Amino acid sequence: MLDLHEMLQTGIHFGHKTSRWCPKMRPYIWGSKNKIHLIDIAKTAALLEKIGNITKEVTSKGGVFLFVGTKKAAQPIIQRVATNVKMPFVINRWVGGTLSNFDQVKKAITRLLHLRDVVTKSAGYYKKKEIVMLQKEIERLEKNVGGIIDLSFPPAALIVVDVKKERAAVKEASALGIPVIAMVDTNTDPEGVSHIIPSNDDSPKAIEFVLNYIEGRIKEGQKLHAENKALEAKQPTVAKETFKEDVRGDRFAPRREAPARRFHSPRPPHKKSEE
Repeated sequence: MLDLHEMLQTGIHFGHKTSRWCPKMRPYIWGSKNKIHLIDIAKTAALLEKIGNITKEVTSKGGVFLFVGTKKAAQPIIQRVATNVKMPFVINRWVGGTLSNFDQVKKAITRLLHLRDVVTKSAGYYKKKEIVMLQKEIERLEKNVGGIIDLSFPPAALIVVDVKKERAAVKEASALGIPVIAMVDTNTDPEGVSHIIPSNDDSPKAIEFVLNYIEGRIKEGQKLHAENKALEAKQPTVAKETFKEDVRGDRFAPRREAPARRFHSPRPPHKKSEE
């Protein structure tokens, strides 16, 4: 169970001004104070626990999540959490077509891996100016696709911080039928989000609390997945026996062996008697 008092300390229940709210978020708003909407923290806790169970179940079957959050408050937190659970992430810029045109994005990933090898292994064959140009290209590619090098397409779901800022990513995922788990504030339209976490998406403490909880549930699922794979590896493989039907129709009767052929030496040619 989540500690509601701890959640209140993170400021997860603070929304935006009442004049900038989205009516679709009405079910998750508890009230307002000083013209600021307050989110119903009990509903946030219930939905977060439900999402935690989903992430645990998906990762126990080997599923992979894609973390998305390009706002400054979320960048270091997402990078740390995604790195800890060994999952792909996007923290600098969402490249258009990352999901809908993944084949082209994969070419950029291949280019990045190639340039890494060139700089590390073949640096002596290039001039200083050429190496500087290669390093600049590597830095640009690292910002765009560095976090999704190990992305196995399609991901099981997207985990998004601030749907309003990451609208392009949500649209692509919705068009492809990929579920979206997202932190949604009171001023955001939750359309396209499969699993809503009503919360303050501007506070670093609130973002860290939500992602730390999801990280813990993902690790539980990964542990179960590793245990299941270990059990499967220990199980002995039983050789399948094949039976051939006998001429009489008895399936399990031993097969009759054909008698060995007898080969006779050829007779010498007949010689005519000389008269």
